[in-house]
Amino acid sequence: MTTYTVRGGRNGSRVHVTWTDGTLSGDPPTVDLMQVEAELALLHPQDRLSWAQMVDPEQLLPADPLSEPTATWRLIQSVFDTVQSGEGDLPTEAVDVLAGR
Repeated sequence: MTTYTVRGGRNGSRVHVTWTDGTLSGDPPTVDLMQVEAELALLHPQDRLSWAQMVDPEQLLPADPLSEPTATWRLIQSVFDTVQSGEGDLPTEAVDVLAGR
């Protein structure tokens, strides 16, 4: 089992999301928004104003972004206003960002 939790802020509130093998849990409105964002990211991947371009301009999102830990991390970054900490099996990209690299 692979799992990680990211804590941060969204709309002035403290929030957290946990990803476990493709399943999200945590702050209900944030989880709902992430699920919507994942769907939007796939609607028009070639449109430079699409969510896919904003979240992943190099077009590296898989068909189901929430199934993959790094793609989910990228969606978390787009949904959270601030990312403060993370724990667990964080993707390398997340570890680098949280370490300030």
